[in-house]
Amino acid sequence: MKVSVIFSILATSALTALAAPTEDASFTNLEARGDSGCYAYENPDCGIDTAYCVCANDWYYEYNYSEDGCQPPWGIVAKSESGLPGWTCG
Repeated sequence: MKVSVIFSILATSALTALAAPTEDASFTNLEARGDSGCYAYENPDCGIDTAYCVCANDWYYEYNYSEDGCQPPWGIVAKSESGLPGWTCG
């Protein structure tokens, strides 16, 4: 009798854990981009070894070193990755 009660409790606990809702992906993306909608970007393989900020409009902005990030970014650098200084990839 005790074994069946213990098994029932374990099974219920396992099903509850499996049924827990996953984290909302849109909220995760918002956190990753921050409230400015921008995130830090570097691509050393293509000659971009300086941090830039990529924002929701896919434009590239200067990394805000005084705020240590992209909240908010500084001035616009390029409207595409290929326009970034040092870009070497095709």
